[in-house]
Amino acid sequence: MNRMVLRGMLGTLGCEVQVAEDGLQAVDAVARNRFDLVLMDCQMPEMDGFEATRAILARGNMPIVALT
Repeated sequence: MNRMVLRGMLGTLGCEVQVAEDGLQAVDAVARNRFDLVLMDCQMPEMDGFEATRAILARGNMPIVALT
C-alpha cells in the first residue's frame, strides 16, 4: 500500500517512477538505467535494502534514501 501511495504522490509531481520487487531487481535496475535518486526499502526479499545499497554504492556514487 505504501508503494502505491508513494508512486502516486511522486507521479503527481512529474517524477518517473520504476519499482523493483526485491533487492536483486533494484541492483539490476540501477546497473541498466540512470536514476537521479533511489528510494530503498530496507526490508525486501531476495536481497535486503542494506545489502542492495552496498551493491549499488560499490558501482559508484548514487543518492539513496532508506525507507522502512
